[in-house]
Amino acid sequence: MSGQVVSGDPLAALDAIPVEQVPAAITRLTARLLAAPTDRADDELLTPPQVAALLQTSVRYVYRHAKALGAIRVSRRKLRFRRAAFERHLKRNGD
Repeated sequence: MSGQVVSGDPLAALDAIPVEQVPAAITRLTARLLAAPTDRADDELLTPPQVAALLQTSVRYVYRHAKALGAIRVSRRKLRFRRAAFERHLKRNGD
């Protein structure tokens, strides 16, 4: 495969892949997807005090509801919250 797209469809080249090479193609595409840069805002980690400020509640509340808020245990005594997961929680619960 030369990497050129013959038709106007950028995915048309996938149809030319022999069936026995499809698993290898999927593996390669998956690796490419995983290596792609992500949106940094989604990767931002928030501390419990930051989450408490966003919720306008106490830090104690955040620790008590850490699991429901999508906490990530960084160490035995430290929690962080992915901003994207936290925002999804807010949308789901209408807070």
